[in-house]
Amino acid sequence: MNKMMMGLAAFVLPCAAFAGAYGDMFKNGHLRFDYTPQEISALEARAADELNQNLDFLVRIPAGDRDFNNTVRALEDAYTSYWFVPKNLSLLAYFHENASVREAASALEAKGSQAKAAVFARKDVYRALKEYAEAAPALSHEDARLLAKWMERYERAGMALDGKDAALYARLNTERLEKITRYNVNLNNYKDELAVTREELDGLGETFINRLERTPDGKYIVTLKYPDYNPFMASAKNEKARKALQEKFARRGGKENVKLLEDTLELRRRQAALLGYKRYPDYVLPVRMAKNYKTLEQFLQNLQKEITPLAQAELKNYLKLKEEETGRKATEMTAWELPYWSNQYKKKYYRVDSDKIKEYFPADKVISGMFDTFGKLFGVTFEKASLPVWHRDVAVYQIKDKKTGALISNFYMDLYPRDGKYTHAATWSFVDRFELPDGSFQTPSVVIAANFTPAGNGVPSLLEHGEVETLFHEFGHVLQMSMATSKYATLTGDNVAWDYIETHSQLLENWAWQPEVLKSISAHYQTGEPLPDGMIEALVKSKNAGVASAFIRQNFLGQFDLAAHAADTRVDTTRLYARMMKDITGVPMTPGTWPQASFGHIMSLTDPYDVGYYVYAWSLVIAEDIFGEFERQGLFNEALGLRLREYVYMPGTVYDENEMVEKFLGRPYNDRAFLKSLGIEAK
Repeated sequence: MNKMMMGLAAFVLPCAAFAGAYGDMFKNGHLRFDYTPQEISALEARAADELNQNLDFLVRIPAGDRDFNNTVRALEDAYTSYWFVPKNLSLLAYFHENASVREAASALEAKGSQAKAAVFARKDVYRALKEYAEAAPALSHEDARLLAKWMERYERAGMALDGKDAALYARLNTERLEKITRYNVNLNNYKDELAVTREELDGLGETFINRLERTPDGKYIVTLKYPDYNPFMASAKNEKARKALQEKFARRGGKENVKLLEDTLELRRRQAALLGYKRYPDYVLPVRMAKNYKTLEQFLQNLQKEITPLAQAELKNYLKLKEEETGRKATEMTAWELPYWSNQYKKKYYRVDSDKIKEYFPADKVISGMFDTFGKLFGVTFEKASLPVWHRDVAVYQIKDKKTGALISNFYMDLYPRDGKYTHAATWSFVDRFELPDGSFQTPSVVIAANFTPAGNGVPSLLEHGEVETLFHEFGHVLQMSMATSKYATLTGDNVAWDYIETHSQLLENWAWQPEVLKSISAHYQTGEPLPDGMIEALVKSKNAGVASAFIRQNFLGQFDLAAHAADTRVDTTRLYARMMKDITGVPMTPGTWPQASFGHIMSLTDPYDVGYYVYAWSLVIAEDIFGEFERQGLFNEALGLRLREYVYMPGTVYDENEMVEKFLGRPYNDRAFLKSLGIEAK
């Protein structure tokens, strides 16, 4: 009698998934953001308690009563209803206007990661899962994929470790999460600025100068935020001022972050060793498309070999131009000179003036044009929505299927800088799509966070073309996170192989260079005229201008990331960074700086960019091959766009990433289109 009742009860978790703390994140069916610091902490604590009760119940189910729903699906639902609580709330650490809420959310990020680690440290849950898996159940492809993913997660979390090693692994994990959290708090809260005279702003446009704040003695304040830093470094004629700003920029995060990074590298190495791996990359890469250390090392080194001649030629051109303009011998390009002289080279030889071009790209026009372009291509619409937000600057749209009108996702845009806000451009999902217990589906909620130049002094927000490209890039992430259609959160959102995840975003960048698109997204902020044909022609011709230097820097960062994680002893990251930067890029690291203190990618709690910065290049190979199909069949081919949506954006990770791309292309992908995009003919 008791056994039979236990079997029946096993279908229903004691704390109904999605009805407890998870449900309290919603008001009238929409995410809310009106939290106090106390609420944030209490909500996570309640969600963690519900998770533990559900897992405790799951492991007590007798072996004979186990099935997919009461074991695999129950684990998936218990975990999902917990995980999106800290994931959702911790994002407020990067966005919220209230400093106390940001602080509480920052603490929550570590709690969530620790609770997540604790789930994968439960041998009793692993035994229950394994018990069911060993019965070799007949499952659908999607259900079998989910079971395989959960088994993989537990086996990679060290379930074979004995009690002593397991305890040590857990302690190291806690320390690692704490250090990463502190690193990011330091970086987000870091403040410095440069006060300059009007003369030291020579070279900058009036729209840039007029929006700068002033000191009491009348100087202009240039911050370390990207809308200030990038234009200043590219256009300010005063070399001394550029050097001063670059030094400040390369010290962001402070010296404490150098130690926190080096401590984290050591903790990762020790954790990998406990699990039996020679190097940390040997632990990370098997679940990526790269698969192993040697393959990745060869990929990065081969890329360096292919691109270095182009990058060296670019540096020579910049040095020659500097000599011509200054009358001084120039033998080496510094970090504060490269952005300036590359920009001057573009202006002189490609007739591209970033300050002039941005006048044609008011943010609102770019956004509406982007929606129109990709709405047609993917068969969707974008409707402005009145939903709760965390700051008055945030805009919300609902993405809907054009044919059926079905709601696909809620899409937030937080595009302008403010104190305490995340300082880069990125896309996150607050919650992904998955099937709820009643058979309905959770609507995804996705956000683009950026730091574009805000409106001011009667001038609207104007985007540089590089920022337009960034917006298109992040929008690719939005569409992928929004469109994934699996029943399970584990197979949707950003859970695809990490060296595939940038494919969707880098693919869409290509449309930011198409003349027809440039016409449709531009309108001069004063006259309303679209970008003139001559400026479009010059801009498109400049696409590969400086691209080799940019790629070689990206390659350097990927190799630094790999080398720092592959070391078998404690790493002096400042020395390693300086050596590799000089050897690979030809540009020396500025003395007295520590750029790795702001290398936030490899110190993320939520995104696995550790041994992961290479993913941009890896994904780009795939993205360029896919774009090649649009070049052949039509850049605005709606049938091809729907095929892209079906085979690449919608599956999430229900299928192997290679399979998805091959289904779209009709063949395995190759690197010919990628090399061609760099101006290199495939051999």
